[in-house]
Amino acid sequence: MKRSLAIATVLIILTTSFSGCTWVALAPDADGVRIGASDALDQCTQVGTTKARTKVRIWIFARSKEKVARELTTLARNDAPELGGDTIVATGPVSADGVQRFAIYDCPVASDSMP
Repeated sequence: MKRSLAIATVLIILTTSFSGCTWVALAPDADGVRIGASDALDQCTQVGTTKARTKVRIWIFARSKEKVARELTTLARNDAPELGGDTIVATGPVSADGVQRFAIYDCPVASDSMP
């Protein structure tokens, strides 16, 4: 009984510890990269694409879909400046194995159509 309680306690601690973890930090040069919408790119030029990948499971625990999506977006934003872009747009959904593709655009700074 004590052993099962100890195991359950450890699992709860691990689950709550990892559920808040985000391992991807936004690079300083990616701070100004915007997340755009595909219908608001009239004044923009596509400069490349990127494929972001992150873990969807940690050990036996599934990570939150929101955290996975946030990390993928951060990874894509980090890639944009290397290609001369300032805006990213997801070109598809997040796959079951934690991969998402993004188009990278260079958009005019004064664009009112970007969020």
